[in-house]
Amino acid sequence: MRTEEAGRRPPARTATPTSDSSPPRTELASISAASDAAVIGDADFPPADDTQASPPPARNASPSPADRARLGSAAAKRGWGIAPIRWGGELSAGFRRRSGDESAASTEQVYEARLRVNSYIMQPYIALVSGDFALTTIRAQTGGDGSAASSNLTGTSITGSGTLNLFPQSRFPFQASLGVSDSRSDGSIVANDTRRTRLSLRQDYRPMRGSWTTSGQYDRSELDGSFGSDVVNRFTGTFNSNFDRHSFSTNASLSTNDTADQSTKDFFVLGTHGYRMSDEVTFNSSASYTRQDFELGDQAAGLGGTTQSAQLFSYASWTPEDSNWRGTANVRYFQSRSDIGETSFDSTNLGGTASLSYLASRNLSFSGMLGVNSSSNGTTSTNQNLGANYTGDAITLGTSTFYNWFGSASVSNTTSTDGGNLRSTGVSFGHSLNRTWLTTELSTLSGNLNQSVSSSRSTGLGAVSSNSLTNGASLSLQASAGDSLSGFLSTSVSDTRVYGDSPSSYQMLNVQLSGNWRINAYSQLYSNLTWQLSRQQSASGDRVVLTDEFGRPVIVEDTSKSRNGSLSGGLGYGHSRLFGIRGLRYNLDFRANTTRDDARRRGDPDAERNPDRATLDLDQRLRYSIGRLDTELQLRIAEIEGRRSELLFFRVGRQFGSF
Repeated sequence: MRTEEAGRRPPARTATPTSDSSPPRTELASISAASDAAVIGDADFPPADDTQASPPPARNASPSPADRARLGSAAAKRGWGIAPIRWGGELSAGFRRRSGDESAASTEQVYEARLRVNSYIMQPYIALVSGDFALTTIRAQTGGDGSAASSNLTGTSITGSGTLNLFPQSRFPFQASLGVSDSRSDGSIVANDTRRTRLSLRQDYRPMRGSWTTSGQYDRSELDGSFGSDVVNRFTGTFNSNFDRHSFSTNASLSTNDTADQSTKDFFVLGTHGYRMSDEVTFNSSASYTRQDFELGDQAAGLGGTTQSAQLFSYASWTPEDSNWRGTANVRYFQSRSDIGETSFDSTNLGGTASLSYLASRNLSFSGMLGVNSSSNGTTSTNQNLGANYTGDAITLGTSTFYNWFGSASVSNTTSTDGGNLRSTGVSFGHSLNRTWLTTELSTLSGNLNQSVSSSRSTGLGAVSSNSLTNGASLSLQASAGDSLSGFLSTSVSDTRVYGDSPSSYQMLNVQLSGNWRINAYSQLYSNLTWQLSRQQSASGDRVVLTDEFGRPVIVEDTSKSRNGSLSGGLGYGHSRLFGIRGLRYNLDFRANTTRDDARRRGDPDAERNPDRATLDLDQRLRYSIGRLDTELQLRIAEIEGRRSELLFFRVGRQFGSF
């Protein structure tokens, strides 16, 4: 008995507090967890050494009052709570002045309070939430000369956005976002007083087993302004699958655009299927259907219609590894119908093509093609073609100059059930001269001169014979120096002239500048600009009789001329320490887009309301920060449809919080 009592006494003495009155280790962990109010869920994951701090209680032992208090505190802590919230914002005041060719100058005082927050629900892998809210007050004065024509306006707008990412790391993430913006507070170059509302919902899914994925998305964009309302709704869905040697994908979209003067509805669905029978034989098929309904102007006047089209296409390829033979075949079906008012247009085409090529040597190849096509008007046509192509070996002239040449010949025959038989032959020859100069260790200059001539002769119904001459030249400079420099500048020009039954000419100049240049540790230049100029002239050969200012007849050639120029892309420069002053930053951004598009009418919720405006935009910003105090000076000049607009904006803001 004494031996057993002696063996039991040391654990009893260990559990007794020592003279320094330190609580047991389990009590320290509980006290530490209870005092940490900034972190939710600490009690759920105690330190690893705490799990063996004390022996487990006896089976029939009841917990002491202190233990019951600690268990109750831990249970309460494992319940509901507020997740950590990261928040911040900014208070700002600004002065803005707008002027333009088609509107009177206006001066505005802009005051804004902005709050940004983000957090999570339960755990970061359950849901992530964020929000951005702003209250903007604008006091505007138009005219500004003190006359009766000037006016003072005061407006307040509440804008913001919120996002929800539900189960972001799962197989079925869901994303939702809602944003409201106002052109009076977003720095728009034109004071068009437009309020935008943008909603987006997206659901993705992939199974635990299997190689397929699917997604669905809904987008809504609503613009409200002096023009009325412009609303776009779009539903999209995708499905992709891969199994064995098959691959399948499909996507569909349904969109509507409703404005005060028009309404359109677009539906599109596309399905593709690929099958690799072997390493030599592959099949690819696609099917698509498109439909558009539109109403223009007064719907009571019936100014609307419907256009729809369906297409089936299947393609097969045969590419054996140990053979000089190659073959392809395709089958296609196309059907379209348009109903505009009381007028209808309908057409159907069904056709197929098979081709076979033989590589006789590395320079010489032969090819043949056979095709057939049938249309809904009862006409069936066939076409056959045989051709040969020879590419000469490159001739080296010096150390970095190469001369290349090629020649080809073909003969074709077309038959039709309506008697429109046509036979033609053609030959062509071309050569080029290429040279490369290593200007520095980091840059290379390349030049190219090329020329080609061709001649074709045709007999039969609708035969046209012609000779053509094409001359071209290009010069490109490429620079590369690791991460600090990567750029490309090229200029090319071409001239094509066609002589014969239908003479014409075409010239084109293309200049492209793209790259990224880190000048030093604080400044950087980037560009992606393309400028293209083209000119085309054609003559039908017919003579037209006109009269001059005195009524006398004048015979002139029927000639059409066109000239087009386009500029697209952007150019930017940034400096993070201007004039060596810390916190002083300068940014220049030039944007050009002279192409015309109507993407919003076709159901793009991110497109602008007036996308057909040819725009040149130069935006310069100078920022200076001292601690949490930010100042910004903005000068923006834009040309919209040939009319100039200017914006001058000075703003001072004070940030707060952790953003």
